[in-house]
This record gives sequence, C-alpha cells and structure tokens, in this order.
Amino acid sequence: MKITEILKTDVETHPVLRSQWLLERNVTMSFNDLILWLSQEYFVSIGFVDWFLLVAAKTRDQNAKIVLVENIWGELGEGKIEDTHVSILTEFLTKLNFDFLNHHLLPETKTYLDKMESIIEKGFFYGLGALGPANEYLLKLEYSQIALAYKKLKSEMALPEGKFFQVNLDADEGHSQRMFELIEETAKSEESKKQVMEGNLLALVAREDFYRGLSRLDKESVLR
Repeated sequence: MKITEILKTDVETHPVLRSQWLLERNVTMSFNDLILWLSQEYFVSIGFVDWFLLVAAKTRDQNAKIVLVENIWGELGEGKIEDTHVSILTEFLTKLNFDFLNHHLLPETKTYLDKMESIIEKGFFYGLGALGPANEYLLKLEYSQIALAYKKLKSEMALPEGKFFQVNLDADEGHSQRMFELIEETAKSEESKKQVMEGNLLALVAREDFYRGLSRLDKESVLR
C-alpha cells in the first residue's frame, strides 16, 4: 500500500473525526456553537502559516520549499490582505457580530498549538505528516461537517454566506493533494516514511485537544 493511502486511512479512521462535540453538531448546531468553534479556529488559522514556514526552514530541498511556500502563499491570499484565510475568517466573525475584545484562547486550544510546534520541531518529515494529512486533509473532512451544520443553521436564521467554509474547502482540496505528492516525492527511505506517519498520528492526537476544550465548555454550561 502506498504511503499516501496509509496516511489517508489513518486520518479517516481516527477518533478525532468522531469526537463527541462534532457528532452532536452534526445533529444540531446552535449559533453559540458556531461562534465557539470559529473563535478557536481563528487561533489555528494564525498558527497555520507559521507551521508551514517552520517546516520549510527544515529542508534544503528547493522543490519542497516551493510547494510549502505555494501553500503559504495561498493561505495569505496570494498577496491580497483581504483574501488571506485569517482575513476572511475575521470578516465572517465580524458579520456574525463577534466580540473580539473578549476573545480568549482556550487552554486546550493552546495545548494543541503547542503540540503542533513540538511535532514540527522533531524534523522535516514529522512536519510533512503533521501538515499534510493531519491538517490539510483532515480539515477538509472536518470543515465539510461544520459547513453542513452551518447550512442547516442558516436555513433556520438570518446568517451571512459561508464564504469562509467554501474558501477553505476549495483550498484544502488542492493543498492536501499537493502535500501528498510532496510526501511521495521526498519520503523515499523507510525511516522518512515512518517519521511522516508518526507526525501524522501525533498531530491527529493533538487535534483531539482542540475538541476536548469545546466539550469541556459544553459540560460546564450544563452544570451551571
């Protein structure tokens, strides 16, 4: 089996896609649920570009650097500040009347961000696994669930168009494919393949922390 098929299977079958918070929002998602998810994903979007820069700095392979920088360039709106993924999310949150002054990073989200940097710090191939399958590919599967829940919520109340979801889904489709191609082109030895797969699994486990924070707030709100 090709390494890309193994990586995709590891993502598709990982418990993070069946986290309690996600499963419950597939049934019904409130406006507050939407804001909570977006508010924490905001911090991930900021960190995302930094992660790619860190991985790109860990290789002398010029072709690999080009692919990684192309991904960064896409995330940065190809030079148009209003088209960066962070700007699109900020605009979306603004339309939803989000209170940026009281915007807090959950400790579990911080743990996720810290773990991602630690995984990338382990080496280039760990970083490829963490960013390709466990981010670009995973987010496509995650965002599609949230996008469907948003579409249902939008049918029940007046909400802006979900451009943020569409932009990310469109980008992740192409970006994840190019990252898988890069992995196949660069991870030739058994050790490099092992590191890619380990980086993927470590990042998937780290992403569980993100949803653990959302679930904790659910439980706390029930206890109030």
